[in-house]
Amino acid sequence: MITWMQKNKKYLVPTIWISTIAFVGAGFVGWGAYDMNTNRATSVAKVGDRAVSIQEVNEKYSQLYNQYNNIFDGKLTEEKAGELGLQGMALQAAIQESMLLNFANELGLSASDEDTVRYIAKSPEFQTDGVFNKNLYYDTLRRARINPNDFEKGIKRAVLLEKLNTALSLNASAKDVEIMSSAFSMQDTIAFSIISADESEIKVDEAELKKLWESNKDKYLTKKSYDLETLTIGISNDEADEALVKAFYEENKANYRDAEDKILSFEEAKERANKDYLIEQSRRSALEKYVAVKKGELATDGSLSFAEDDAKLPLEEFSSAKSGDVLKPILTHNGYIIAKVKSVNLPKPMEFDAAREQVLKFYMQDKFSALMSEKAKSELVKFDPKNAEKTTIAKDKESKVGDLDMFEVGNFVSQVFDSANKKGYVVLGEKAVIYEILEQKLLTNSDESHNVLAMQNMQAMKNNEMLQDLIKELQKRYKVEEYIKR
Repeated sequence: MITWMQKNKKYLVPTIWISTIAFVGAGFVGWGAYDMNTNRATSVAKVGDRAVSIQEVNEKYSQLYNQYNNIFDGKLTEEKAGELGLQGMALQAAIQESMLLNFANELGLSASDEDTVRYIAKSPEFQTDGVFNKNLYYDTLRRARINPNDFEKGIKRAVLLEKLNTALSLNASAKDVEIMSSAFSMQDTIAFSIISADESEIKVDEAELKKLWESNKDKYLTKKSYDLETLTIGISNDEADEALVKAFYEENKANYRDAEDKILSFEEAKERANKDYLIEQSRRSALEKYVAVKKGELATDGSLSFAEDDAKLPLEEFSSAKSGDVLKPILTHNGYIIAKVKSVNLPKPMEFDAAREQVLKFYMQDKFSALMSEKAKSELVKFDPKNAEKTTIAKDKESKVGDLDMFEVGNFVSQVFDSANKKGYVVLGEKAVIYEILEQKLLTNSDESHNVLAMQNMQAMKNNEMLQDLIKELQKRYKVEEYIKR
């Protein structure tokens, strides 16, 4: 267990303090502004007098997705992220962050433009040979589809939170470290048995299923969707006049770099420059036609409909769109699309047949949990430790318990050490572990890295406790309004 903690210690400290911007991750989530008030179209909540933007919550979601994706060795899916509740966690994190930002302002703390510039200039992602590179900065944000203003607002929030963290942070005492080290050094020898269940053992009661849907209708909503009238302006595949392409390259040569960040020659960049030039020419044509469509002088000739969970166009372009709006040209692989919004269809409760699969998933989880608890209680009475499999579990090293995976083992070990009982069971989703402790030891450990980790985690625990207490008080101080269903 301690090995996993050493590898992933950055996930053990409170992450609410520092807001980092993720360049790669799950991208944007279709939160939807479900409130009918148009002034709230780009916000998901309000804390005190401060609006919590969709962008802020998407940043939180991307951070959480990256963290959990690392824990899952890069195998996290959107479906799994949904099961873990990352969307709700992201919204809650953004709301709590807004509370802290309000509190920081009350204390007289602030983040200046100069603070933001220094923070960005020190970021290795934007440096060439250890020196801030302005072109690299804008190019990196452009490739990540991040607006520089949004990014810098996020950095300013991060700087202010860091100042608040510095002002309030607590240190761990020597006694604290000793206590934490002792907790890490506990080791038990156990006898155990793993039991499981199968879906065939659960009979789905349709009446119960429908009753569950009836009592939770607001949780099963259709996705926000859009109906559009469109006009597509294609991009030529021909070779453009070389002189024009070369002039275009000279104006934009900073965008054409090799793997070592050196500017490519015209001949090396010619193919890319030709393509970019043709895209630019199509963009100009698209802008002219956009004006004509907006004035009603040019008709659209196509249509497109999609929901937020199956977006055909970048969702950020539609965050504040309303019926009748004509959106500026959007670049796609087919060319530029001019979209006139025919209708914006807000989320509404699904009918039972449409929501059944989602409801069934939660129904089965509850039934499995109840089934496993019943099975485990029954098997515990008959459990014979003499004939059972044996293993050693500890908090200071990775443990192996049958065929449980790393996360199941961590959950099991944590619950065993938190329990005062010598024998019992732990339910882990669709399986359960019955155990009896045969021997307990408290080991000594003089490893310096072990003590450093103990200190880091004790400081994290103390600061997390302080942070949670502070947030409880701030919840009383600041009124919170949420504009979306959870």
